Amino acid sequence: MYRFLALRIADGLHKVSVPNWAYHPVMLSIRNGFLLCLPLITAGAIAILLNNLPIPHYQEVMLEIFGANWTRFGGLVWNGTFGIISIPMLIGTSYHLAALDNQRHVSDPISPIIAAITALACLMVIIPGGEMVSNIGTQGLFVALIVSIAATKIFLRLARTRYLVMPIYSEGTEASIQQAFSCLLPCIFTVSIFAAFYFAFQSVFGVDLHQAVHNALLFPFSFEFLRDALNTGISYVILIHIFWFFGIHGSNVLDPLTTELFESARKANEAALAAGLPPTDIITKHFMDIFVFMGGCGSSICLIAALLIASRSGGSRRLAKISFLPGMFNINEILLFGLPVILNPIFLFPFVFVPLILTASSFAAVYFGFVPLPAEIAWTTPPIVGGFLATGGVSGSILQFFNLAIGTLIYIPFVRISDREKAARQKKAMANLMEIALGNTVGPSGKKCLDRDDEIGVLARSLARDLEHALAHDTGLYLEYQAQVDSAAKVVIGCEALVRWRHSVYGLIPAPIMVAISEDGNFMRSLGLWVMNEACKERAKWRADGLDSHFKTSVNVSVQQLDDADFVAKVTACIQRHNLSPYMIGVEVTESIALDPQSPQNKKLEELHDLGFIISMDDFGMGHSSLVYLKYFPLDILKIDRVLSKDIVTSKTSQEVVTTIVELCKSLGIHIVVEYVETQDQIDEFLKLGCHIFQGYYFRPPVSAEKMLNYASTMNAGKKLKKIE
Repeated sequence: MYRFLALRIADGLHKVSVPNWAYHPVMLSIRNGFLLCLPLITAGAIAILLNNLPIPHYQEVMLEIFGANWTRFGGLVWNGTFGIISIPMLIGTSYHLAALDNQRHVSDPISPIIAAITALACLMVIIPGGEMVSNIGTQGLFVALIVSIAATKIFLRLARTRYLVMPIYSEGTEASIQQAFSCLLPCIFTVSIFAAFYFAFQSVFGVDLHQAVHNALLFPFSFEFLRDALNTGISYVILIHIFWFFGIHGSNVLDPLTTELFESARKANEAALAAGLPPTDIITKHFMDIFVFMGGCGSSICLIAALLIASRSGGSRRLAKISFLPGMFNINEILLFGLPVILNPIFLFPFVFVPLILTASSFAAVYFGFVPLPAEIAWTTPPIVGGFLATGGVSGSILQFFNLAIGTLIYIPFVRISDREKAARQKKAMANLMEIALGNTVGPSGKKCLDRDDEIGVLARSLARDLEHALAHDTGLYLEYQAQVDSAAKVVIGCEALVRWRHSVYGLIPAPIMVAISEDGNFMRSLGLWVMNEACKERAKWRADGLDSHFKTSVNVSVQQLDDADFVAKVTACIQRHNLSPYMIGVEVTESIALDPQSPQNKKLEELHDLGFIISMDDFGMGHSSLVYLKYFPLDILKIDRVLSKDIVTSKTSQEVVTTIVELCKSLGIHIVVEYVETQDQIDEFLKLGCHIFQGYYFRPPVSAEKMLNYASTMNAGKKLKKIE
């Protein structure tokens, strides 16, 4: 029955997607600001856990070893994390808001660092001197969030007002000095605006801004119908989770209100106990912690269980495993920011609805006497154990188990919907990254992908780190080989080695993205050397299996590799390591590399050519160089790109260009390989034009080393390959 209902819910919500407002710069900046604070939040939460770990023997051992002040260490960590959390959150939010704004004003960027510093100054302006410490921690988080957005918006508007900019035009002036002077007046005016506002606000209302915000948050609970304990609890649950959904750490923001909201219930229970009577007010802070907020807000331990049971996303499952142990001690920031739940409407309903259901079920269980009213225990006590300790019996554990099961079942269909949405987003982001990788546009630091401040840049940097890790540990990388077929002789003369990377989360990463992020990250040399070594190792195995010694494996070489002073020595050492002759390994470069015959890169190609390596020019036809340049380069093979091959049947222009290339290559003794051949019509046309060596899906897609060996051995059986000269 449940499976049927879950599937109906999933079917009804299968079109749910993240709305455009969730990607509004303000929303993204809030989320990114908190993400930057995640290490601090986690460190502070762990410090609290270590100080409050609900194991009596642990407390005794720590007291015995470190003395009465053993919790001071955790307190110091808290002071440096939660105690100042408003400041890094404000800086992160302001920085990202300015960076995103710069993407809309590419020709007129404003320093995100100066914007963040200005916002910080505005926050300091509105904090009363005597209350600095309390208002830069969790208590001031909500105000800091408002200030970061308002101050950054004002500053950016002023910084793009022409009459307020003070440019310096003297030659040789450092860019940072010019940037600082251009922001001088906007910064002064922004801070002054906040100072004037705060002065006027205090003069009119007689309270500081933090106290006013605190009173505003408490205002909804002043209504008569919310003074009932159950209604107060439900309202509190809704409010704290709405904050969380918008990227605001609801637990921290509402922490100053929590005690006040449940103070009357606590006092009533204390009075009842003092009179020898059982406590009467059911919903208290520890009631919520024990039976509702298991794993943290959103009953996160239920979400973790749902991810482990139902998610097919490798990244989500890995995150659930990482979050499981902290979640058992009610630390859920890693899960909420990492999944994310923040600004994700798919999880809005279960994130709010599950705690509401658990509040109602727990209230009913205690109200009707099935479970005793829980006593106060450490909020870090794990579920099941916590229920037993708080109620003094198994009934509390049973209620917690029941709540966990209900919450998990509610989350499961939304986890499946999230998987589909996440896959679609990843596909779109990867497509955008692919477009950038294939393009020629670079950022301020000369990089295509890694210096972008948007989601594409985040994805690129994540992939770059993972690719470096894959190279360092030799995991996920492998080679495939695509055959080069001489259709006239009906033999396979060689193949091209193509590097592949199967990412544990994103699956197979397109080669252009690998190349772009490797070049941006300056580890293309390492990747290229890995490819060369793997190709040589496989070629040595093929020789042992009887493959003709004239069969050539071509390896692509990048500009960064050719810029390496030791490149020729490294390639030579590689073939010597595997006891190969230079002829067995070809070197492929794109025509965009070989532009200057006198360049150091071309000199290295000449060295390799003189040693006996076969040199190929790949992607010819992309339009970077003139045909006349061919006679200046040490080329053995020229490979015609898809730009020409895909239209060869229908385009007279392509046919004329290929005819010219063929005639010139014949006069220079250069062999031609036609790439991206997919139809018989293409082959027939190229044969007419004098081309007979092909590489493409018509003959063979890229395949594993074993399949390449089988294909070449079968095609070449009984035939002797000719050496390319």
